[in-house]
Amino acid sequence: MKRTTRGPCSRAAASALGAASLLAAALASGCGGSPPPAASATAPARPAPEARGGRARTAAVEQREQRDAQRAWCVYLAELYERATERASAWPKFEECTQRTTMASPEMLRATSECSLAALRRFEGDPFTAAYAEEVSRCGAEAMTATSLHRADLAPYMAVLCGRIAGCGDLDYATCRQSLEDGLGPQLERAIGAMNTRGRQEVRACFGKLACGGDLGPQISACLEPIMDDLLWLPG
Repeated sequence: MKRTTRGPCSRAAASALGAASLLAAALASGCGGSPPPAASATAPARPAPEARGGRARTAAVEQREQRDAQRAWCVYLAELYERATERASAWPKFEECTQRTTMASPEMLRATSECSLAALRRFEGDPFTAAYAEEVSRCGAEAMTATSLHRADLAPYMAVLCGRIAGCGDLDYATCRQSLEDGLGPQLERAIGAMNTRGRQEVRACFGKLACGGDLGPQISACLEPIMDDLLWLPG
């Protein structure tokens, strides 16, 4: 039977990141600590021209890798489209898809794309079933695990988060760091590790604007969820 593409195609693709939805449930409130050391009043030195040039080259490399990874995702969606419509016509939104940008890191996006495409090619029969959705969900979960931040790389985000909380006078900085790293560290490592530079910058900025006196868990979740929802582009 011929299928429309939007419903089943989107559901099958979105299931690749089913593990991401578990983050909200894992975010619990509560942490504490003493205030962070006072920042130095000395203005930071301006970066040398070669340092600025190095950052520009790094950004250019990431941008190229982002485009390549997005194209890999579009190749997967195109094959899924063909299975959805049961005809050998090209996916009309392929070029639009390749021009889109998301918050996924190139590594995470490529790993999800390649695993999902391999699963689709292996899978016999109707891919719009619970069995196929489970297979593709595994791809997303494995990609997130593979791209998790190292604990040391999580430290700048924790410093901003706990610096804000300590600044509000709600909790002391040291206890906040220990409590959050022990309780939410693995979830934050997976979530932030899946994001590209733009996504990580937005999360860090959001952590620095948490409301004083509010419930911490929902606020952290509110910082993460919009970016997690934008890891994969799906056709409208």
